[in-house]
Amino acid sequence: MSLDAVSLAPLREALVEAPGPAEAIEWLIDNEAAYDAVIRAVNGARTSVWISQLAFDADCEAYCAGRPPTNLLDVLIEATRAHDLDVRILLNASILVNTVTPLRAALQQRAAPPIEVRGISRFPNLLHAKMLIVDGREAVLLGSPFVNGYWDDSSHRSVDVRRPMRELGGRPLHDLSVRVQGSAVDALKGVFAEWWTDAADEAPRDAASNAAGGPSSAVEYVGATVTRTAPANVLPRHTGGHMEILDSMLGGIGGARELLYVEHQYLSCRPVIRAIREALDREPGLEVIALVNQNPDITAYRGWQNARLAESGLRDHPRFGLFALWSQEQRGRQLLLSQVFVHSKVLIADDAWATVGSANIDGVSLHSYGDDFESWLGRRVFDGVRNFDVNLELRAVDDVTTEAIANLRRDLWREHLGGAPVAPPGESPLGAWRNHAAANIAALNAWASRLAVRLPSTLVLPYSVAAEPAAQLVALGIRERKSLDLRFRPGWLEVHCSPNWIRNMFA
Repeated sequence: MSLDAVSLAPLREALVEAPGPAEAIEWLIDNEAAYDAVIRAVNGARTSVWISQLAFDADCEAYCAGRPPTNLLDVLIEATRAHDLDVRILLNASILVNTVTPLRAALQQRAAPPIEVRGISRFPNLLHAKMLIVDGREAVLLGSPFVNGYWDDSSHRSVDVRRPMRELGGRPLHDLSVRVQGSAVDALKGVFAEWWTDAADEAPRDAASNAAGGPSSAVEYVGATVTRTAPANVLPRHTGGHMEILDSMLGGIGGARELLYVEHQYLSCRPVIRAIREALDREPGLEVIALVNQNPDITAYRGWQNARLAESGLRDHPRFGLFALWSQEQRGRQLLLSQVFVHSKVLIADDAWATVGSANIDGVSLHSYGDDFESWLGRRVFDGVRNFDVNLELRAVDDVTTEAIANLRRDLWREHLGGAPVAPPGESPLGAWRNHAAANIAALNAWASRLAVRLPSTLVLPYSVAAEPAAQLVALGIRERKSLDLRFRPGWLEVHCSPNWIRNMFA
């Protein structure tokens, strides 16, 4: 049965409406749309632009439909010149990722107006939250850092000169951001102000700085809650840190009755995996569809998530569907094929609850990095380590949030499934995904046999635990022929040692 045809009452009845104005929500699927929203917001700024980012490269270009290529830093500089904006950029500044010094140098070279750049250096905890707040009235929770290798549009072309090889081996990238207006922006301002004042090494401890945005608060409004993760013993006013995003995820999963949709960069967090298994055991009508990476950027995650899925019994559970995203591009008689790197962080339950933001489903984004490790040493060394992350939790309690959650799932599925009907009458959503993936396998084999077939630009395929993309295709029964040109072919080092991350530490 189609999800849209079934009752969503169980979860909705459990939701409690809080007082306050409704939120305005705009989903930004893929970074072409996200960068366009960033440029529109910055160009419309009249008083302030506050940015929190993992990384901000001075050469980061935005390619948006209807615009010439646009340098994001130049957009910010020109807006500051035009309106004397209060511009604050807060970046991670630890050994793993540090773009503070080069960004300051670029601002000086371009004779930029006053723009303050601060860095959070709390190794091994990272500033992972990515957000833009403009005039205190609108905000964009971003999926990706401002780095060229993370750009892509909805076509996910297997080869695109606008997307360099550096970060992800040139793979197409799928991501999700969200633009919000309304009361939730106040909470995001508070989160930013606290991190700016209390967590940055260079932050002054004066009254004026403390007043810039007010105290942090995970305030709940009508259907929208800003949730955080933060390490302990870092924030002076919150020495215990925060684990609100984990609590939010566990609550949303626990309330699922019919369909849980997971679209995430990683899937390794033990409490979340356990909650999914418990929900399946408790709810005989629940189906889970998970779209994740087979070759994460940090290669340890491949082993971790495969181990968690095996230990929990989810990998072979009949109501748990695990999928990966690929892209294809036809050039004459050749089919260029590549993995699509899933960078989005989305959980949706019954079209009645969702959480979206910067937090991955791993220990370091939720509660403790050490919990992901298998070894006693790793678990001990990284115990309690967690990043600064921020998410937006939505609950279907009014027209705005109800429509926003349902539209998010439909829009994501429309892109992944090539606009095909999700669930024909009498077929469950998971059954539809499995049938769609099987049809894609058949179409790829038909192409390899030189039969005329029409393929969507993005392809959902079953997830494989094989280490390399070529082996993953073989495991799915896809015959590799000369007409199939696999563009992402990581070698042993890239599969097992994360060389891109190691290189970026010292770049």
